[in-house]
Amino acid sequence: MNKQIGENMKKQISTLENIDIRSIWKKESSDFTPWLAENINRLGDVIDMDLTVIEEEKPVGVFSADIFCKDENTENNVVIENQLDISDHKHLGQLLTYATGLNAKSIVWLSSEFKDEHRAVLDKLNEITDPDINFFGIKIEAVKIGNSDIAINFKVISQPNEWIKTRSNFGYRCSGKLTPSKILKQDFWTHLNDKIQTRGSFLSTRKPRAQHYHTFKLGNGKSHLSGLLNKREKYVAAEVYIPKDQDLYETLKQNKTEIEKEFGEPLDWQDLDDSKASRIKVFKYNFNIENHDQWESNSDWLIDRIEKLYKVFSPRIKQINNHDNQFSIN
Repeated sequence: MNKQIGENMKKQISTLENIDIRSIWKKESSDFTPWLAENINRLGDVIDMDLTVIEEEKPVGVFSADIFCKDENTENNVVIENQLDISDHKHLGQLLTYATGLNAKSIVWLSSEFKDEHRAVLDKLNEITDPDINFFGIKIEAVKIGNSDIAINFKVISQPNEWIKTRSNFGYRCSGKLTPSKILKQDFWTHLNDKIQTRGSFLSTRKPRAQHYHTFKLGNGKSHLSGLLNKREKYVAAEVYIPKDQDLYETLKQNKTEIEKEFGEPLDWQDLDDSKASRIKVFKYNFNIENHDQWESNSDWLIDRIEKLYKVFSPRIKQINNHDNQFSIN
């Protein structure tokens, strides 16, 4: 019997075949960049960021950055430069130009192959630049086994030396020291993600972090949705978060009565001038996160409110953005 099992195992072992990525995407700008923008979470998982695409082919002087993003965890700008061929000096120079022009804190270079000198440059930049500036070199790989579908893999070639320290050995992700309170918060966000999938919600989930908030897309790069936890004041909250766009917030606030009527309950409109951001929130108090028996009802409440915020605010924000774009063109 053991001999038969061994023979069966041998039959199941296949060779991993590398595929030329040019056979999948002919052109960077019209083929690969749109695919990456649609699948940005794949890249985000590899570099431990919650990425939201703000703009493709973002103008920077006479050039255009392939993808301009925001890291939802830090609100920092992220620029991505794609290269389907082997790395070269031209793309390295463009990468630095985009980083400067867009005030990017994280700079990501994707290539099918990195020359040793270009990897060394990225490593050196991570060594000599400020701690809040991060350079990543990511190799794009395409593989398959036998007649299987092609799988895309992002392999980290270069990253900041301290980057890996933001992750713990037990799957908890946080900035700074991992505390019991932070662990409890990531456990709740994990429970919330599971609940979202079980309910078949339209909300897209992100990898949870050991922190007091958990973000969701709102369908645009100017704002996002968040779930919030406050252990000391014992509340859970859902919010629309609008950074660095006071005009958008004021336009929405002008329709406060109509918005709250559609939402079905009052909202807390917080004009946060000092932080250059504004929030529109709804709260639920008397939530003790240490009592796991309360997780079910409070996660249900939070999903309901985040879904309603999306349905109420997403079309309005898109309409405002479209109107602003038409005005600027005319």
